[in-house]
Amino acid sequence: MSRRRIIAMGGGAAAIAAITIVGFAAASQAGRAPDAQEPAQPVTHEVQQDPQEVEEYWTEERMRNAKPAPMPEVK
Repeated sequence: MSRRRIIAMGGGAAAIAAITIVGFAAASQAGRAPDAQEPAQPVTHEVQQDPQEVEEYWTEERMRNAKPAPMPEVK
C-alpha cells in the first residue's frame, strides 16, 4: 500500500470517528428535557359566562373598534 493511500485511509477513519461521536452526542441530547425547575403544565380556563350575554356585548361597533390581543413570546 502506498503512503498516500494510508494517509487517505487514516483521514477517512478520523472523519468517520468524528461523525460517530457527534451523532452519539446529538442523540443523547435529544432525549433530555429542557433545563427547567418544573415540567410545563397546560394552561386551562373554564368559561363561566353566558353565551347570550357575550353575543349581546359584542355589537357591530365594538367589533369594529376591537384591537387584537398581543401574541405571546416564546423564550
